[in-house]
Amino acid sequence: MEPRDFIESVRATASLHGMDLSRPLALVSGGPDSVALLRTILDLGGEPAALHINHGLRADESDADEEFVVSLGEDLGVRCEVRRVNLSGPNFQERARAERYRLAEEVASDLENSAVATGHNSDDVAETVLMNLARGAGLRGLSGIPPRRGDIVRPLIERSRKEIVAYLDAIGQPYRTDSTNLAAKYSRNRVRLELLPALEEMYPGASRSISRAAALAREDLAALDDLASEAIEERGKETVVVLARTPRPGEPGPALFRHAVRKAYASIAPEAPPLDSKLVEAVTGAAEKSDGTRTFDLPGGVVASVRFGREVVFYRRGDRSGGAEEKELLPGEVSFSGWEVTVREGVEFDKEDAGRENVAYLDGGRGPYRVRMVREGDSIRPLGLGGTKKVLRAMMDRGVPKDERRRTPVVVDRGGEIAWVFLGETGEGHKAGAEGSATTRVEVRRL
Repeated sequence: MEPRDFIESVRATASLHGMDLSRPLALVSGGPDSVALLRTILDLGGEPAALHINHGLRADESDADEEFVVSLGEDLGVRCEVRRVNLSGPNFQERARAERYRLAEEVASDLENSAVATGHNSDDVAETVLMNLARGAGLRGLSGIPPRRGDIVRPLIERSRKEIVAYLDAIGQPYRTDSTNLAAKYSRNRVRLELLPALEEMYPGASRSISRAAALAREDLAALDDLASEAIEERGKETVVVLARTPRPGEPGPALFRHAVRKAYASIAPEAPPLDSKLVEAVTGAAEKSDGTRTFDLPGGVVASVRFGREVVFYRRGDRSGGAEEKELLPGEVSFSGWEVTVREGVEFDKEDAGRENVAYLDGGRGPYRVRMVREGDSIRPLGLGGTKKVLRAMMDRGVPKDERRRTPVVVDRGGEIAWVFLGETGEGHKAGAEGSATTRVEVRRL
C-alpha cells in the first residue's frame, strides 16, 4: 500500500465513523502506531496537538522516548504536552490505561481539542478479541475495540501493524521501539508474539479476519443494545441501573437478559473490561430465585444486587452511602447522598398529598429537622403502632432490599429523634399537628 493509499484509507475510516480530526489530541508514545497516527492526521490536513505520558518504567529508555516525542513535535510544528506519572503495584497496566485516558481528557479540555485520538490498529482488535474470548466474555467482549467511543477516536483501527510500519518506512519516519513489548510476562505480549503468529501460520490473514468478525459483532451488538435498552431503567446519576428479569412475550428471554446484565454493568463501569461470563451466569442464576436479596462484588468497584427475583440493581460501591454526615433541612432544596430533598414550611396539611410515599408532613414545632444516613440501633415510633421499632427491622418488614437498608436516609428532629424514614415510616410524635399549627412538608426524589 502506497503512502497516499494509506492516508486515503484512514480518511475513509474517519468519515465512516464520524471522527473529527480537525484539531485532535493525539496520544503519542513514540512507537510506530502513535507516530503514524500523528503523521497521518497532519497529512489529512488536521492541526493536532500531541500528549506523551512518561510512566518512568524503563528509566533512561522512558526518558529517551519522551525526548523523541518532544523533538518530533518540534520538527512537525505540533504542540507537545508531556505528563509524568508514577504508578506501581498490582493491575498496573489497567490502572496506567485509566490514567492515560484521564490525563488525555484533562489536556484535551484545556486545549479545546476536537477529539482524543489513539493509534489502535486491527491487530490490537484481534488481540483484544482473543483475550476476551479466553476470559469467557460475551458479544461485547468479542466486538473488540470500537473505532469511536464518544470523543475517543481510533483512525488507524482498520489498518494492520504491518501496513503502519510500511507507511512509516515509505515516508522515512523513524519511531521508537518499546522493549517491554517483547516481555512474555504480559498476557497481551504472549498473544501478540505467540498465539497470533501461530494462527496466521494455520490460517493466513487470521488477524484481519478476527478484526472483521469483531466489526460484525459490533453490528449485532448495536441491535441487541436497542432491545436491551428497553429492559433497563436508570435511577440516579449513573449510579444505579435496574432491569426487570421477566421477558415480554416473544422476546428472547434468557439471552436478552444476559445481554442486559452486561450492558447494565458496562454503563456503570464503561472503562472496565467486559464482564466475565461466569459472573454474568452467577447474577442471572441468582435472579431465578424469588426469595431475599443477593449481592455480588464485581470488578471496577461495582455491586450487583439481585432483589427478590424481580430486578437486578447495579451501583458503584460507596455510592449513595456516604456524602455529608448530616445536613440541616432549611426551606428550599438540598442534595443528600443521591437524593433531592425539598422542604416547605408553614403549609396546610393535604391528606391526599401526604399519602404519597415520598412525602411527609411533620410537626414544624419539632424542627429544625436534619437528614442523615440510618445507623445501627436507630429506633422509631411508627404512626399507629403503639410502641418503638428498630428502623432496620421496619425496613425489612416492608420488603426493603437488604443492601438498600443501610443506604437509606432518615429525617431527625432537633433532639436527634427520628421523625421520618425516606419512603417509609413517620414517627408518632412527629406527625403534623392540628389545624393552624406549624407544619413542615418534606418531599424526596432520587437524583
